[in-house]
Amino acid sequence: MTNEEKILEMLASIQTDMNGMKADMNGMKADMNGMKADINGMQADMNGMKADINGMKADINGMKADINGMKTDMNGMKADMNGMKADIGELKADVSNLKTEAIKTNLRIENEIIPKLKVLAEGHAMLSETLAPKSKVDELQSDVELLKIVVKNLNSEVQQLKKAQ
Repeated sequence: MTNEEKILEMLASIQTDMNGMKADMNGMKADMNGMKADINGMQADMNGMKADINGMKADINGMKADINGMKTDMNGMKADMNGMKADIGELKADVSNLKTEAIKTNLRIENEIIPKLKVLAEGHAMLSETLAPKSKVDELQSDVELLKIVVKNLNSEVQQLKKAQ
């Protein structure tokens, strides 16, 4: 084999190797483009996750504000309950005092007022028995009026007789 043939063979081998390397490079380029697309997809996913995390942070902050509001409401309710307990204690004391006063009043009615009312009723009954009936009073009243007229007339006649003397 001649040098030229050897050189041509070597050149053909180099060209085959170069073509293989070119094909490898094209494959690697395609792989790199795929990896680039994957990285872009991952970046989009990461941006979406960041947005989701920011939304969750906002939700958590809102929940914290709600919880703080609820705590404030609960403290207000506790204060109201304590006030109501104090009011109930006062009401119980008032009711107890009212019961005591009612018992005293009932005892006074039983021991003082009812006996006095009985005496008054007896006196009224006795007066009713001794009083003249209305018809008798009416009759006496008309008699008194008649007597007044008679006395007046008699008084007038006496005066005329005194003048005549």
